Amino acid sequence: MPGRKPRQPPAAAGPGSKASGPAQRGGAAQPARTAANSAKVELLQASGAQIHELRPGTGAQPDSVISATRDAFEPSGLPETGSGRAAKPDEERADASILAFPEPPAKRRRRYVLAGSGVAVLLLAALFFVVFFSPALALKNIRLEGNSLLPAQDAEAALAPLLGTPLALISDSDAAELLADRPELEGVEVTAVPPSDLIVTVTERVPVAVLQNGREFVLIDEEGRQLKAVAERAEAALPLIDGGTEAVNSTVFSTVTQVLSALPPNVLGQLDHASAETVDSVELKLTSGQTVFWGSAEANAAKARALEALLLMPAADPPVSVFDVSTPNRPVTR
Repeated sequence: MPGRKPRQPPAAAGPGSKASGPAQRGGAAQPARTAANSAKVELLQASGAQIHELRPGTGAQPDSVISATRDAFEPSGLPETGSGRAAKPDEERADASILAFPEPPAKRRRRYVLAGSGVAVLLLAALFFVVFFSPALALKNIRLEGNSLLPAQDAEAALAPLLGTPLALISDSDAAELLADRPELEGVEVTAVPPSDLIVTVTERVPVAVLQNGREFVLIDEEGRQLKAVAERAEAALPLIDGGTEAVNSTVFSTVTQVLSALPPNVLGQLDHASAETVDSVELKLTSGQTVFWGSAEANAAKARALEALLLMPAADPPVSVFDVSTPNRPVTR
């Protein structure tokens, strides 16, 4: 190249001569850094590169071989390999190309969601086992509520097959099926009370009259359904319908029971007897001996209000023997 001096080989050192120039390393003479190499070193140092100067021994090229790398992981010096030796430039470049990127937020959220879902599934499985299979929540005690006609001991005996069943598996229909043969019941509801109690609430049919069947008295509802039998007439504070148990087959039976079902409890409790020869001639007999002429089964609600008001009136002198409410807006007493 023009303007550049040709490279001169260094003079061979004689056997007794001493090396001049830079300090000796390991007892061997080291070649001097040339001006071109010095310029390269300054330029590389200014750019922040690390300088590694390799000085070959005798027989190598006279110029020092200078290499520079930018170490991404060891800015303070030359990195070392796992064996403790200095890494070669190729190894440095391979190490420098390995970058640790942070985990993307979406992937991290997905991982958290999957972990949370797994935990939730395990908890639900454990809860499912405890609720439906654990003996800790099995039925041990039955409590009956809302009953007046149905004896509690009869209901508990009928519901005994449910004992030992997990509370979560007992439904209203299960209890209703076991009590289906009880005519006094209209509906059944169950309420679980953990850990082992069950409340059975029954809705009973309303008795409105009594039929005499031999020596016992049978309570019936509006439809003539026999609800309960008692031994004494005084045990049933309800009016007696003539005709015995066959009265349910008469043409006037439904008319009489419709009238009785319209009366409030305080009036129904004062009745002793109910009868009718035709559907338009219903009569009621009070325990006081007074008679109520009701007439037909029309306007029953208005007639019931009129009779209740008449019974609250002060006793007359002479006393009233007949209350006529067949025309409820103009009741008559005789």
